[in-house]
Amino acid sequence: LQDQCMKVGDAYVIVYSITDRASFERASELRIQLRRARQMEDLPIILVGNKSDLVRRRDVSVSEGRACAVVFDCKFIETSAAVQHNVRELFEGIVRQVRLRRDSREKNEKRLAYQKRKETIPKKARRFWGKIVARKNKNMAFKLKSKSCHDLSVL
Repeated sequence: LQDQCMKVGDAYVIVYSITDRASFERASELRIQLRRARQMEDLPIILVGNKSDLVRRRDVSVSEGRACAVVFDCKFIETSAAVQHNVRELFEGIVRQVRLRRDSREKNEKRLAYQKRKETIPKKARRFWGKIVARKNKNMAFKLKSKSCHDLSVL
């Protein structure tokens, strides 16, 4: 089941308890397994230190969590599910990360599709001359031709 989840997710939230060092180490191992399973993909991952309300029982410091997130190239946040501290920010952050990656992926696909669509030289020339010389409206041709030079103070 764990392998199946690693192959189908769009984003991952890896949670450990700040009061349990073993859970922190398991989270690190899980992060390594996730990278191995989906090497070529840029996945949004957030490392979450939970139980931030239990400060006196803390075994994993904030700096250790941040350092782990830097090493694994993912985001980091500490939360407390019991008192709802930073829980909303966590879910908003993961949605934001998914949207950012989806938008950048769509832009890359559009750019590649545009590059694949080759235009013949005669079509390029026709499009170029069509912008410069308007067939029916001589005034429009002049405006298009001198558009960048109509006001030299702007240059």
